[in-house]
Amino acid sequence: MPHFSSAGVEIAYEVEGEGKPILLVHGFSATAADNWVRTGWVQALTRARYKVVTFDLRGHGASQKLYEADDYDIEKMAGDALALMDHLGIEKADLMGFSMGAGIAMRLAARHGTRFGKVVLAGMGAKALEPAKPGNPVADAMEAADASAVSDRSARAFRLYAENLGQDLKAIAACAREPRRGGAEEAARAVRNETLVIAGARDDLAGDPQGLAELMMNARAEIIPGTDHMFALPNPMFKGAVMDFLTGWN
Repeated sequence: MPHFSSAGVEIAYEVEGEGKPILLVHGFSATAADNWVRTGWVQALTRARYKVVTFDLRGHGASQKLYEADDYDIEKMAGDALALMDHLGIEKADLMGFSMGAGIAMRLAARHGTRFGKVVLAGMGAKALEPAKPGNPVADAMEAADASAVSDRSARAFRLYAENLGQDLKAIAACAREPRRGGAEEAARAVRNETLVIAGARDDLAGDPQGLAELMMNARAEIIPGTDHMFALPNPMFKGAVMDFLTGWN
């Protein structure tokens, strides 16, 4: 993957296809390749004549590893996405984020809406509006000596997923320790772009997408039956709903 410098942080990225640009922002502890290539999104979008821009978030995949929680402030992570668009000479693009990437995408649309067309917030819902619970089991899981020592089921799943992708667990733990939920309602209310908020019916991490979409001026929600958070992106119904929204067939 080629790299560029975003305010001194080396970010790895890829560009595939020709046509209308779309920027994809992957989720926590994932990589661009795992969220967007393995699941068929890049192939589907390039077939639909999009220029698909993907990148590894700071601390993830092939991008530079950072070890302080403040390095993962959501404004800094959103800044990397804007810097990449500037680096590639892209003035405006459609935008899709998944999970933590959807939170970053929502901040981008709220503060820099004119840089984006349609916006997809995937694997995200009303739980983004709730205050963070005490403790940080996901960060603790990343710092545990072994995954078998992690009792929290969801946190252990994230740890095993990160291990499987060969992530730097210390960097991922630092990312987990940065609180990113503050200001979510304010950001949602500031979004003016045509937006799809979409999640699986069994996605307990996202919650109800309608509860988030109703805060936005021009958004609608979609719930995909029978899928949860981890299996949303490869789900054909999930993908079909997003493609219909993006291409205007709905």
